[in-house]
Amino acid sequence: MGRKAMARGTAFDRERVSVRSLLKPGTKALEMYQYLSMSPKVQTYLRSANRMAVSRLGYTDHGPTHAEVSTWNALTAFDILSDTFQPNVVAEGIGDIDDARMVVLASTYLHDIGMVVHRNEHPQAGVFLASSILEDKLGALYEDPAKATDILSFVLHGVYSHDDDTPCLTFEAGVTKLGDGCDMTKGRTSIPYQQGKVDIHSVSAMAINDVYLEHGEEKPLLISVDMDNPAGVFQVEAVLEKKVSTSGLEGNLAIVVLVNGERLVLSQVKRLFRVQMTDSPPEMSVKEK
Repeated sequence: MGRKAMARGTAFDRERVSVRSLLKPGTKALEMYQYLSMSPKVQTYLRSANRMAVSRLGYTDHGPTHAEVSTWNALTAFDILSDTFQPNVVAEGIGDIDDARMVVLASTYLHDIGMVVHRNEHPQAGVFLASSILEDKLGALYEDPAKATDILSFVLHGVYSHDDDTPCLTFEAGVTKLGDGCDMTKGRTSIPYQQGKVDIHSVSAMAINDVYLEHGEEKPLLISVDMDNPAGVFQVEAVLEKKVSTSGLEGNLAIVVLVNGERLVLSQVKRLFRVQMTDSPPEMSVKEK
């Protein structure tokens, strides 16, 4: 996953991922991360969101670990793609790269917080909750109230548009959506699977060992999905590709599937297994997004 501490071939432990290692001292991104990760209110919201997802609905992890892993993914994608793109925060004259990185961190960390209310329309609920969480902190980070409000608007757009069908209108929101979509390793779905939720969604997710985000050769960003067997291809199509399609970044990344380290041509695997979203009855699905 673009990891520095854990090289390819090392078993991926979602519980050990730490966004802190990606952040430089003295940055707004670090200060925001410390605020969110140490806030009893935020952490309680995230645990409550996970109860809604896992305990009540039988879905995948939507709690503190998902927030951490998604944010790690998003910041990794940001660092790779910002060599090619100018973030909207910078391009629109609102702030600098640190401000843009902080926007990505905050919107990704809080993207699923609306799950405390309900799965339905959780991006909308998340906008209201994130606003109440961030207003005072942004007011402390920025002397100019107008700039603090501008930055908040970027964060809220990222929270709102992380859902599959909502187009991202900023670079920052696009990488937030990528960060969310790339959290699809077997650890995220292990609890529903162990509780007997066995369908194409859970089986395919259990096949995925790791997701790497790296500099690509033909496209700026290369996303490599390493799996035990081709069942994981369904997860790539149903989760990752769907989010990529509305991220605004589709033409600037490539997705590669590796089965036990051997590269497969994704289009051929799809035809072979006839992977379709409609193959699984709706009542059996384990939602990943």
